[in-house]
Amino acid sequence: KDAWLSNSFKIIHPPPLLSRRYDGPFQRWQAATSTSETESSDEHGPTIPEDIQLAIQNVAIDVWGGQDALDRVMASALQGEMPLPPNIAFKQRYSYFLNEAERGDARAQHSAGLLLWSGFGLVGIDPEASARWHAAAAIQGNVDALAVLGGCIRTGTGVGKNKNIVLGINCIDYAATVGNPSGVNKKAAMLESNDDWFGAARLYEQCYNDETTRKNALLLFNWGYCLVKGKGVEQNVDAGEAIWKQAVDMAPDEGSEEAAYFLHEQYVTEDEGEARRWLEISAELGHQEAVELI
Repeated sequence: KDAWLSNSFKIIHPPPLLSRRYDGPFQRWQAATSTSETESSDEHGPTIPEDIQLAIQNVAIDVWGGQDALDRVMASALQGEMPLPPNIAFKQRYSYFLNEAERGDARAQHSAGLLLWSGFGLVGIDPEASARWHAAAAIQGNVDALAVLGGCIRTGTGVGKNKNIVLGINCIDYAATVGNPSGVNKKAAMLESNDDWFGAARLYEQCYNDETTRKNALLLFNWGYCLVKGKGVEQNVDAGEAIWKQAVDMAPDEGSEEAAYFLHEQYVTEDEGEARRWLEISAELGHQEAVELI
């Protein structure tokens, strides 16, 4: 759990019209939108503040090796992770996401970046490639990717000379403030690293209970973990396990493989058949420990 995390509320508006606006000698891109400052459950998120946009743009240009290379992978500003079509097997998802990422889909860029960071899905861990894809998605307006990129910038992971603790925290804080689940996860992880489980659990719970916010599988895994283990909140194993099952239902999104593995561990001494079922799901999603046990 600790290793997983250290890798590390709102009004719904109609989707805004998005356009690219280039200015200056470096063709700097900004999303021209008129959304509110809170993230809704529709595909288009809030407008990222201009100071953060410009700062992460410089990081993105550097990690991609230039504006021209970056421009070739920009096409959309959709939020969250990319849904996997039912005809694509879990073990083939990285290839699918990578193909769509190269065509400019910000969700696919975020999804490919997550797999390159975690190594799940039998993908080789590559922090630099992960940071590149998250940078490409973030400057297109994907707030989930912005939160993850903020973590990379804060720690200097995969971003070369672009380590910037203040900018990284600003990216995470902004994403969490607008209720983005990846922002909440990253901000809570920082609290956990300081042993503030109460503060982390409060963030998870608030996002989980807010009916107007989008959830992701990792948020469900994290909140379920707090409940099962009694971390920062009164222990409630049944409720936590139920939330882990909700996370698995979101497979193959990040956090679903971890939730399945922890469900396996919960059942292993009580119901071998049920434990095996969750283990097989986790292994199919490419969780390395589950693969080794299978």
